[in-house]
Amino acid sequence: MNARVAGINTYSYIWSHPIRECLAGLAALGYRQFEGVINPPHLDLDTSPQARREIVALMRGEGLSFTSLNLPSLDTNLASPFADTRAYSVGMFKKAIVLAAELHASCLVTVPGRLSPLLAPARALSRAWVQDTVQTLVPYAREHGVKLAIENVPFAALPTARDIGDFLDEMGNGDVLCACYDAANAHFIGEALHDGVRSLAGRIALLHCSDTTRTAWRHDPIGKGDVPFGQLAAALGAQAYAGPILLEIIDQDAQASIVQSHDALAGAGVVAPREG
Repeated sequence: MNARVAGINTYSYIWSHPIRECLAGLAALGYRQFEGVINPPHLDLDTSPQARREIVALMRGEGLSFTSLNLPSLDTNLASPFADTRAYSVGMFKKAIVLAAELHASCLVTVPGRLSPLLAPARALSRAWVQDTVQTLVPYAREHGVKLAIENVPFAALPTARDIGDFLDEMGNGDVLCACYDAANAHFIGEALHDGVRSLAGRIALLHCSDTTRTAWRHDPIGKGDVPFGQLAAALGAQAYAGPILLEIIDQDAQASIVQSHDALAGAGVVAPREG
């Protein structure tokens, strides 16, 4: 029987529910593992010490845990050509690392910068900027016991699994740097999921699941796109992947979409079925 447990990324709730309310509602559905999305008013980088303690107390009381936190990349850019923007982004990530440590999240999802879709810089330039900013973050993350999970994102400086694998090889620091593999992002850019999972063998710490097509980038409920989740299940099995699998579903009817998506992923062999 598939033993991979489904966790939930809280993206759908960033404008509607504070993190504690969100966690309580999802816990009532039987979920215990979460990736908290850092976005006020849902979860603020400047969450007070008291509020952080209350979140931890709620999670301990309900038997919940954060696999990771996720800092969306709209307000940061680790690959900006502007040194001041990169420095600002590093500062934001340092605050996120502290928040992750205090909420006992072992990983921080790290989008490796954004590139212009109209006229991107030369690959060597963007790669150098990302190397510089991530290298600055490595000792800080290590000090706080948090891993930086580099995510494959279509508009980012490292969009493919091979890009991320090469980057991790170049950077070293395997105790801190790892990969977050997003199946929808990979499918959208035309990457075969079995190739992506294989090329990152042993370095995937987190896996995101949602649905999309190759004509419009989405994070829809499973079944609304054409991501080949059977292929993903086979790839994960071949690599004996047993890490967190997080449903990153963005939908107005979040709870119903999460439950439906969980059932679909269980049917495809990606995760274990819901209990009860």
